[in-house]
Amino acid sequence: PFRHNPSASQHASALDLCINLLVSLPSETPDKELRLNALKEVLKKFPKENYELFKYVITHLNKVSQNCKLNLMNSENLSICFWPTLMRPDFQTMDALTATRTYQTIIEVFIHQCPFFFYDRPMVELISAIPSSPTSNTAFQCPSPVAMIPSPPQSPPPTP
Repeated sequence: PFRHNPSASQHASALDLCINLLVSLPSETPDKELRLNALKEVLKKFPKENYELFKYVITHLNKVSQNCKLNLMNSENLSICFWPTLMRPDFQTMDALTATRTYQTIIEVFIHQCPFFFYDRPMVELISAIPSSPTSNTAFQCPSPVAMIPSPPQSPPPTP
């Protein structure tokens, strides 16, 4: 039922833009800062409700990652757990199976750079999570205190 929701398909289309952007930019745009700005532009294309919900979830995951020294859940580990839920790939196709690292990397970047994407803050120190190719490995890192962002509201944003 949720997959047939028009809003869900709009969200999927916006995430497809993120995937296409990340896949197409490495050769064209070696600058990680330009890649992040391009992803920020893609976020502006999300339907308002989807943007607010995505912001809420990513903000929460960013906050969890700030305690990674205690819970061992840095942005990479969180992205591994949550990318299938957030990206909703069709695992029946070979394309989805071969793009799993790309999907995971996109969510990792959103978690790690949450203050930049959603709160008009400067970019967090650039880690190797913004790869020039989706197959790069990242070292276990916890976000710096600069990554601190406001706590999300206690409930998801209301729908109009």
